[in-house]
Amino acid sequence: MNMKKLTHSLALLGLSTHLASMAQTPSATQSLPRVEITGSSIKRIQAEGALPIEVITADDMVKRGIDSVQQMLEQVSGNASGADQAVSNNNIFGGDTDRLTGGSANANLRGFGPGSTLVLLNGRRVSTHGMSGGGVDINTIPFAAIQRVEVLKDGASAIYGTDAIGGVINFILKKDFEGVAVGVDVSSPMESSAGMKRRASMTVGKGKLDNDGFNVMASLSMDKNDILRGSDRDWASGFNPAMGLSPNSSSSPFANIITGSGTALGTGSRVGATDPTRYTRINLLSMRGQCDAVTEGTQFQPELWTRPTATAAQKASNIASGRYLCNTDYGSQYMLAAPTEAQNLVMHGSLKLSDKHTAMVELTGSRVGVLSELTPTQFSTGSSSNAAIGNNFYPVNGPYYLNLKDQGVLDFDPTKPISYRFRMQDWGNRVIDNVSTNGRLLLALEGVVGKYDYKLGLSRAAAAAHSNLHDGYAYSSKLHAAMKTGIINPWVQPGQTQTPQAMALIESTKARGKVMGGKTGLTQFDGSLSGELMDLPAGPLGFAVGFDARKETYEFANTTGDPDLAITCVSTLLTTVASDVLLCPGNSGVPLVSRDIHAVYGELAVPVVKGLDLQLAVRTDRYSGFGNTTNPKIAFRYQPAQSLVFRGSVNTGFKAPTFQQQQINTAPQLSTGKWADPVKCPTDPSYCDFQPNYTAGGNPDLKPEKSKQGTFGVVWAPADNLTLSADYWRVDLADRIRKLTLTEVLNNYDLFTDRFIRDAAGNVEVIRTGWINAAGSSTKGLDWGASGSVKSGVGQWSAAINGTHMLSHKEAALENQPLVEYVGTFGTRTLYLRDKFTASLTWSQGPWSSTLTGTYKSGYKDQDLSDRATMPATANTDVNSYTTFGLSATYRGFKDATITVGIRNLFDVKPPFTHHDVDDVAGAGWDPRVADPFGRTLTVSMKYSFK
Repeated sequence: MNMKKLTHSLALLGLSTHLASMAQTPSATQSLPRVEITGSSIKRIQAEGALPIEVITADDMVKRGIDSVQQMLEQVSGNASGADQAVSNNNIFGGDTDRLTGGSANANLRGFGPGSTLVLLNGRRVSTHGMSGGGVDINTIPFAAIQRVEVLKDGASAIYGTDAIGGVINFILKKDFEGVAVGVDVSSPMESSAGMKRRASMTVGKGKLDNDGFNVMASLSMDKNDILRGSDRDWASGFNPAMGLSPNSSSSPFANIITGSGTALGTGSRVGATDPTRYTRINLLSMRGQCDAVTEGTQFQPELWTRPTATAAQKASNIASGRYLCNTDYGSQYMLAAPTEAQNLVMHGSLKLSDKHTAMVELTGSRVGVLSELTPTQFSTGSSSNAAIGNNFYPVNGPYYLNLKDQGVLDFDPTKPISYRFRMQDWGNRVIDNVSTNGRLLLALEGVVGKYDYKLGLSRAAAAAHSNLHDGYAYSSKLHAAMKTGIINPWVQPGQTQTPQAMALIESTKARGKVMGGKTGLTQFDGSLSGELMDLPAGPLGFAVGFDARKETYEFANTTGDPDLAITCVSTLLTTVASDVLLCPGNSGVPLVSRDIHAVYGELAVPVVKGLDLQLAVRTDRYSGFGNTTNPKIAFRYQPAQSLVFRGSVNTGFKAPTFQQQQINTAPQLSTGKWADPVKCPTDPSYCDFQPNYTAGGNPDLKPEKSKQGTFGVVWAPADNLTLSADYWRVDLADRIRKLTLTEVLNNYDLFTDRFIRDAAGNVEVIRTGWINAAGSSTKGLDWGASGSVKSGVGQWSAAINGTHMLSHKEAALENQPLVEYVGTFGTRTLYLRDKFTASLTWSQGPWSSTLTGTYKSGYKDQDLSDRATMPATANTDVNSYTTFGLSATYRGFKDATITVGIRNLFDVKPPFTHHDVDDVAGAGWDPRVADPFGRTLTVSMKYSFK
């Protein structure tokens, strides 16, 4: 068998890495190098394949100051700017927020969501995140053990099956290492030590597979990242009303007094002798113009938070409820970077059974702990007709009773208790401890039988994740009982604190413990056979056939399983259930469910004529619960001249819904916005401005997504050391799985009347939102790049640039609705930026090298808030582009040592300003999906090897 011809043909075609690895085992009569896609392969025309693949090496990441997989993905132009990491997902309010991500981070190629990007480790699947089950948590990838990352920016369902519509990211780990290597990596923001990151790693290995017939290797790394808070950066403010940014909240640490039957403010009161307006929410600090005298306190902006279409009466009502209202800049209380502790272990062993057969065993394991931190809880007092519950108004005889009658609130009745709305500042920020583990054991056999290469693998992967309430949360019944005592002061004056007795009572109400957790599992048996079928006039016809059988499992629990320690998340204090916790995150439990997938596939590498090669691939999968799906792919590579290559592909794709997307959720959430019920409002004014409960759950009737997609590109080398490339791509999705948000349901009442669940009296009890099959989407863009190198008298120079220009991303939320363009506009989940690119310039001579890196992300239209707010003339309408540079220097002059020192965000560029509503997307005045909050950062990487 002419293995050299076959491997060369497969490499030029740019087939998937698992196909390339089929030709890695040398035959008995010849020793061939492994067929790998390396960083240099994209720089020479001979290595350009039929498929667009971007390769990032470990050395590239060190020189760019990249210290995590998440940071690496932010520099991949094809990866979308989505809410796919711990900070951008740190929001329990937004209707498009996934509350089960548990501090995880995900890849999101092309913006189709984490579930549409297939993440592989050494060419094979790993288990998805233990709670959400929707995508692989990239925090669990052993960063210190990465040799390179291959990003396939094309659909690959014909190769891998489901999840590969957006593309494939394959993390290739170090192998065949001999000796001992230790490393230390540190990054520290230069503005302050907050947000510092540290990593220590050790790799040990013994034996060379070719010489000794075996190799064993182990790599261990430990990470610790400190928290970066909004208070650590002066730009992280949610209060800039002149620019259209202000919190839309009615709670304050110095409580707002509100109306209520039988309470001191009654139905409202006049303020001062000359103002006839009856105000329905009053704060003493606001009357004095001192809302900002307390921590994170701000003055509510009723003119801003009034709809432009509001009637004169509605505007007057809004002013009456907001003129003397204090609120909280709660957006700035969110964390900017999550505190994280992680441990990753990789163990790999290879043994030559003979010249033709090699056995391998690989064990990977990780544990990641991430603390999520957000603003303190808020609540309004209330009363229940249940005598056992009663009310929790502030009592008339309480030591901190605030008599507004003495402050000019004319209709305030000091003989009655006070109803109020309160931000629980003294309970502290809400903190959730998220713990995620992920592991995989792989047994593999590779070799040659006759004239064919084979590969077999058996693996078991499992992930588990849980969230613990760490601080800031309270049991509803305990909080209810504590507040009605009057011991806790809702009106702590600036400069004062709660009494020790009050702090002890506050501590007694706190809820701590496991609030939810889940597990995912993956058992896989796969195999392939490859070789040459025959010789054609233009070269050998290569083939590969294979099978893939796997079982996926998922289970989720919203409690600890111990009735005495169970936690139930609710939106009210008026309950007698001891396990009810106010406003904690959670979903309904999912019992153990499973899915069986069986697939067969085949591929051909066809040399048609000299310079023209085809890749033909087809895969048939059988999914339990969904039936069969067959997805073909055709790719070509045409090289009419030594310096010119044309390439392209057409294929179809398939994505099954996740387990969680199919499960009905009954855990309620409280809307942060107000709504007028079109049924009840005309006869009952109390239903013209109220906050409904809603659920955001799964749908057992979901259908799989299906795609049709293709690419066409050209690679040109006008000079020996210069390569230019451009690839057009398009993906059309049908039955796209997306989350129907509360805003969409409320704004389209006539379409979704069945989603408003009413009681016998016609009152809305809950609104059902969640996952649906949307009408579809169409996305297209242009990937482009250039690379080159030149030698000079002062050293070697090399430069590269890779970017993506989004031509269009259109979606239709529902059938019979038109496609809407989203490129360059605000979105609550994913921002489809028009342009993204990363460029680098490297100089090297002797033991020295230096790299300058630049990253650009284009601006976009800021959030349109006209459905809820009137923007001032000075308001922000466009979010600026974001450009940062990094500079590093590396020295290899010490034997077996490498030292790299760099500065990330060299010019200390601040995140671009945005006025988006923090209730929809995390980030006060900035967007974590686009920008880096650390500022100018010093990075140091030191590696030393003992041979």
